[in-house]
Amino acid sequence: MNLICWECAVAAGLLAVAGVSAVELAAREETPEVLACYVVPAVDLPGNDGVRLGGLSDLFVAASDKNGIVAWTITDRGPNGTVGTGADKRRTLLVPNFSPAIVRLRLTAAGGDAAATISAILPLAGRSGRPVSGRPNGVGRDEPILDAASGEPVPVDHGGLDTEGLVVLPDGSFWASEEYRPSLVRISAAGRVLERHLPAGVALPDADARVIDDLPAVYADRRDNRGFEGLAVSGDGTRLFLLLQSPLDHPQKGAAKETGNVRMLVIDAVCGSPLAEHVYRLGNPTDPHWATAGAAPGDGKLCALTALGDGTLLVLEQADGGLARLYRVDPRAASDTLPRTLQAADEPLETIGDLRAAGIEPLPKVLVADLAPLLPRIRADIGHPADAPVKLEGLAVLDERRVLLVNDNDFGVAADPAGPSPRSCLWIVELPSALPGQKSFAVDR
Repeated sequence: MNLICWECAVAAGLLAVAGVSAVELAAREETPEVLACYVVPAVDLPGNDGVRLGGLSDLFVAASDKNGIVAWTITDRGPNGTVGTGADKRRTLLVPNFSPAIVRLRLTAAGGDAAATISAILPLAGRSGRPVSGRPNGVGRDEPILDAASGEPVPVDHGGLDTEGLVVLPDGSFWASEEYRPSLVRISAAGRVLERHLPAGVALPDADARVIDDLPAVYADRRDNRGFEGLAVSGDGTRLFLLLQSPLDHPQKGAAKETGNVRMLVIDAVCGSPLAEHVYRLGNPTDPHWATAGAAPGDGKLCALTALGDGTLLVLEQADGGLARLYRVDPRAASDTLPRTLQAADEPLETIGDLRAAGIEPLPKVLVADLAPLLPRIRADIGHPADAPVKLEGLAVLDERRVLLVNDNDFGVAADPAGPSPRSCLWIVELPSALPGQKSFAVDR
C-alpha cells in the first residue's frame, strides 16, 4: 500500500486540487467549509433502460496526487418512489430490472464548480455473468415493492441487491454492504458477485452467488429499508467495519426509538466472518441523558463510515430536520457485545437505556464537525428547493484536514415533476481541526 504523508502532499502541490494553500488552511476559522464542488455527469448507465448515473451511496478514495483524486462509488438499487399515504404507503421501483453498478471517478483541479470524469462503470453481475437486479429478495420481513408502471409487486430476485457501502481491496476486488437481508457482499474486480454473507437462518437458494449465513441471526430483524449502510476497512486491511443505518426492529418494531442503539459488526476482511460487535448510540454525547437513557434524534440515520489512521472511525450521522454531524468513535474503547448477541441474551441491546449499568460501554463519540451550516450551500449545488432534505451518503478522508462527501440524488427523480432534476455532487470539505493520527492521503488502488 502506497501511502503519501501530509507533508509530502503539501510539497507535491496536492492541496491545489481543492484550490487552497497550506497557509490558507492554517488561517481558516474553526468551522467546516466547502472548498470545492464537483458535479457527477448524468451519463446513461449501460443496460439500464436509459437510467442516468445517480443514486451514489458511498465513496472510497483510491489515490490522491497532483493530478487529482481517484474515487470509487456505488449505486443503490435504482430509481424508486412511493405511492399512497399512511398505512397504505408503498415503495415503488421505476426500473425493476435496474442493475446496480460500481463507478470509478477522477476529480481534477478546477475553480468553482467542476465536473468529475467517469473512468469506469462496472454493472454488477452474478457468478454466472447474468446481471444483478435491484429487486427485493422476497424473504423474511421484506415488504412488497411495486412496479411503478403497473402497480403490481415486482418479481422477487434472490440475487437482488440494494448496495450501499463500498471498500476497495489491494487486489482490485471489492466488499459491499447492502440493505435487503442485510448482507455483506464480496465482488470481484470485474464486478462479479462472488459471495454474500447473511444473518444465520436466512436462505437464498436461487442467488447467483455463494451464500454464507454466518452473521448473527438478529440482524434479519432490520428495519424496512434500513439494513447495512456504512462500510470501512481498517488501515492494515485486516478488518471491516459494518454499520447498520438505524436500530433493528428487535424484538419488535420501534424497540430502540428512545435508546437509539445501533449495532456495528467487526468483520474478518479475508473470510467475511464476524469478529466482534459494538453499540453505536445515536444522538449528542454531551446530552446529560445520552449515556444513561438515550437521547436519540428523531429518525436518526448512520449514512457513511470510514476508518482513520489512528484506529478510530469517522461516522456521518444525520436526522430529519437538518442534523448532519461527523463523529469520531473508537472501537477499541467499546464493549464487544458479540458473545451476548450470539447467546441471545434476554434483554436485547435495542431496549437497554443505561448501557453502562448493563456492563456495556458504547462506542465513545467525539464531534469532529457539524455539517448543518453547509447544508444550504450543498442543497443549492444539488439543485434542491430550500426545504428539501439532503441525503449525504458517502464519506472518504483525503488527509488530516479534508474529507470528501457525495450525495444520493435518487437518480435525478425530482419530488416535484415540474421542478429541476437534482444532481449528484461531490464536495471537498475542510474540517475545523486536524484528525488525530491522519497523516496520509489514500491507498493507491
